[in-house]
Amino acid sequence: MRYAGRKWFLGMVSLGLALTLSACAHNRVMLGFTPMSGQEVHPAPSSEVVVTTLADHRFRLYSFTSNDMPDTVGWGQGTGTLYTPENIPAHVSRALVEQYRNLGLRARYDPSVKCRVESLGDGHVRVMVKGAASSSPVLCGSIVDYQFQIDHPMVGFGTYISTYDMAAGATLMAEVSLHLFLVDPRDNHVLWTGVVNEAGGAKGIHPPHLNAQGVSLLEQTLAKTIIKSAKQFSPAIE
Repeated sequence: MRYAGRKWFLGMVSLGLALTLSACAHNRVMLGFTPMSGQEVHPAPSSEVVVTTLADHRFRLYSFTSNDMPDTVGWGQGTGTLYTPENIPAHVSRALVEQYRNLGLRARYDPSVKCRVESLGDGHVRVMVKGAASSSPVLCGSIVDYQFQIDHPMVGFGTYISTYDMAAGATLMAEVSLHLFLVDPRDNHVLWTGVVNEAGGAKGIHPPHLNAQGVSLLEQTLAKTIIKSAKQFSPAIE
């Protein structure tokens, strides 16, 4: 009997571990950015824009402190928090360059250039750029928001439901917000600054690829945000 009890206990532990690993795999998503075509900036500035790695300030409203949930990218009813093994700041920064180039701008990603933003306490900030190898304007800043959500109209608060059983279709929502600074590295003069954001949504989305469709919506929203930023800062450079 003692052996049978031990065998049953080990079986339960193994089952629990298997379910945990399965849930973790279901909660992991891979990002994949594709530039949005059919958009151009006129006139396109001749100056090259050097993009640094943006700081991750998500889930830290009204603060310049770093995000303590760096791998979180979304939320889903039934899946819970959604994670990605990818480096989100590097991913978003590279996406900036890809979309800018698609718009006809000269842009490159240089993670060796460092940008430090300090709050002066009077509503103003000071930006300091280090490591720039040229006089080209440097684009830096932070990711304020970059996430997607999966919701279902038939689920009440605190109710758990598998996303694979959502017969009525799910609602996807995505939000992106970037706080950007375009800086002259020669004297740290801020040429342009702004908070650019976009939100997107889709209804009646069905399994089995809800997570993938959520990521797709998120990346489309990111592309629209980047396009908006380019149109705003382009007049500030030649």
